[in-house]
Amino acid sequence: MSLLKVKDLSLRIGDSQILSDIDLGVDGGEILGVIGESGSGKSMTALSIMQLAPSGARTAGSIELDGAELLEKSEAELCALRGNDMGMIFQEPMSALNPVKTIGEQVAETVLVHGEGSRAEAESIARQTLERVELPAGQFPLERYPHELSGGQRQRVVIAMAIALRPRLLIADEPTTALDVTTQAQILTLLRRLVEEDGMGLMLITHDLAVVADMADHIAIMQKGVVVEAGETLSVFRHMQHPYSKALFEASNHVPKRAPGRVVEEGENILRVSGVVRDYPGQRTSLFKKPEPFRAVDGVSFAISRRENVGLVGESGCGKSTLTRAILGLEAVQGGEIELFGKRVGPGMASALRAGVQVVFQDPYGSFNPRWKVEKLVAEPFHLMAKPPADRRARVAGALRDVGMDSSDMDKYIHEFSGGQRQRIAIARALVLRPDLIVLDEAVSALDVSIRAQILDLLAELSDRLGLSYLFISHDLSVVRAITDRVLVMKQGKIVEEGKSDELFNNPQHPYTKELIGATPIIETALRAREERQIT
Repeated sequence: MSLLKVKDLSLRIGDSQILSDIDLGVDGGEILGVIGESGSGKSMTALSIMQLAPSGARTAGSIELDGAELLEKSEAELCALRGNDMGMIFQEPMSALNPVKTIGEQVAETVLVHGEGSRAEAESIARQTLERVELPAGQFPLERYPHELSGGQRQRVVIAMAIALRPRLLIADEPTTALDVTTQAQILTLLRRLVEEDGMGLMLITHDLAVVADMADHIAIMQKGVVVEAGETLSVFRHMQHPYSKALFEASNHVPKRAPGRVVEEGENILRVSGVVRDYPGQRTSLFKKPEPFRAVDGVSFAISRRENVGLVGESGCGKSTLTRAILGLEAVQGGEIELFGKRVGPGMASALRAGVQVVFQDPYGSFNPRWKVEKLVAEPFHLMAKPPADRRARVAGALRDVGMDSSDMDKYIHEFSGGQRQRIAIARALVLRPDLIVLDEAVSALDVSIRAQILDLLAELSDRLGLSYLFISHDLSVVRAITDRVLVMKQGKIVEEGKSDELFNNPQHPYTKELIGATPIIETALRAREERQIT
């Protein structure tokens, strides 16, 4: 008998059919990968299993946990099961954690809610659980707050909350989407170890096929609230039948096509960074001693030529974003200099100079004013011009057409668009002044694989057609390799390796570069490893 058995599960909210005839199963000690793009119904399936669907939702079918029908249980009975017999890890740890409670209080809360011991016993279990997720007491006392931890460390706390009472079923909803490749590898290794140690079943929800190819024993591929293909992982990947499954696989391996004869104008540097140093005030340890400064960027030097696309990779905290703010003239540097088009960059630089470099952010929705229509959003950079153009609306329409949108979209609000369309609008805003350099800060990391492939094709086409240069900042090495001519690898504020993209990825020299590349999940590598294990 399966630990979790879902049969003919359907979910309606109002007049909308969200899920239809979902069949899933998870055994103890097994990992089920649930794959699909945004809107496919993955998260709603997880919430239905936990019986946390939105108010007004109507659920039909069967959800059995160890033979007990969850749809027939009262809310009180379900509360006793959640956290005790089934736990859930949410995608965004900072949203899942209470910012005003310590990590010890939040992990202990799971124990106290279920009446499994006194406060002292709950704190003891919290400490043991944090040790299990590799947050040792010496570095991570119970008194730490979430904002004092990195993204990967916060995700470990969320995992600790979910496994404090050693549930039989664990649901992980996109647990590694926003994490660096090395941190992602560590979290996935941790989840696999917990499954092996506790014999629990893990339902891993993701849009990353490379992750499930490596992790999952069985997979289910979802589209529009329906499971379109399911089975043993290797069998599904090697013998895909459904067109949607094949499209996802192709998008995951997609490489943008570049224009033939494309030439980088190496003699003309549009950006030059020379020995840049950026310090921040350190923590004060004594009332009488001046705090030591923290060096976020340490003697960084590089240049970008016209039409050249350069990737900047490294883990969170390596100094990528700090360096980017300095290049954009948003922060002063304590040493070295930055030049754009031969002119020095710094806070208060001329608007005409700032107009030559634009930026596309990771979260397009967060970078837009939701009260403005698209025309005003895309036209926002015009304030950098001495005199706003008389043909403003025509230029906005042209920028939207450049990114594959329609000119009629100018009269809509940003909430009316999908994530991929919002990112296209963000690129249109960056293009409207016809800059020479665009900084792309994790511009595709939050997108589904098919949308990501479309945006990468768009960026490659724009670079070739308009002669744009990119500084492409990302923790996704497969994306960087696909879109860039040259790569810079950054660690602890320093560039530790640089070179042409193919050469660097095929023959990395620095141990840190090798570590980053080794941590990047690759579908074919994972599948070959599975085949070798089956043979032996």
